[in-house]
Amino acid sequence: MRKDLVSQGIDRMLDGIAAGDFRPGEALPAEAELAAYLDVSRPTMREVIRVLADRGMVQVIHGRGTYLNSRDQWTDMVTLVDMVSRSMSAREVGEYLVEIRRMIEVGSCGYAARRATPDDLAAMRLELDRYAEASETGDAEAAAKADLAFHDRVFRSSRNPFLTAIIKPLEVALSQSRLRTSAVPEVRERAAVHHRRIFEAIERGDEEGAKNAMRAHMKQTREDIASFLN
Repeated sequence: MRKDLVSQGIDRMLDGIAAGDFRPGEALPAEAELAAYLDVSRPTMREVIRVLADRGMVQVIHGRGTYLNSRDQWTDMVTLVDMVSRSMSAREVGEYLVEIRRMIEVGSCGYAARRATPDDLAAMRLELDRYAEASETGDAEAAAKADLAFHDRVFRSSRNPFLTAIIKPLEVALSQSRLRTSAVPEVRERAAVHHRRIFEAIERGDEEGAKNAMRAHMKQTREDIASFLN
């Protein structure tokens, strides 16, 4: 069975959920009807259902049918992020991302100030330089990449082995949101100032200063999203 056909079926299923064709707690259509809806063969459709069940999206009750679970039962973060991105506006997604970033990044920034090595600081400084160069030339894509890379360096400097695994499922959504805001010159200018303040606090080992600088950055980011994303 070709993996891309299964992925196609899953993608079509997510589209259907976002469109309201399937609702939590309700049974999915019978095999033949669902296979036709997904535009795949019945064997491929069964594999799609198996994957969805593994991700906590559906529950297969033998003799009764297959039922769509509510989102709070889904266990695959990448799928959940994909679903949220399909069903909400860029502004809504961005605002939720800032909320979770604030929860995670403020604390991680404090640990980075405590644990960052000279190599960590050099890596952060490099990303700051890359961001400045991209911003100056108006290269939004390069600026977004440098932005993400700088924050990733802060995460890594916290030395928490679980942190990058928590953030990784959000990478695509974070990248898309950053690309939109990085296209705005004044947003890039504000971000550069905040990044520099974060870096300087980490460099001097100021845990509270680093956390406060990150809080200010998240506040400004939320305001920028509200102003520039639809």
